[in-house]
Amino acid sequence: AAKRIQERLGRPFAPRAVFIVPQLPKTRSSKIMRRVIRSVYSGLPAGDLSSLVNPEAIAEIERVIKQG
Repeated sequence: AAKRIQERLGRPFAPRAVFIVPQLPKTRSSKIMRRVIRSVYSGLPAGDLSSLVNPEAIAEIERVIKQG
């Protein structure tokens, strides 16, 4: 996937890695919680998760990142 992005948009826009996960963390209003994704990827505390409807998504993201 990263190679495809590089071919279409150029090298400066190519991501270092692409992770495919079954679901993304979302709020009750179905908004993706990007802050949580950034925190998990960076290894930082995710912070307030009270509006998260699918906490299992965080564990899935952590698992996929560890697999590399």
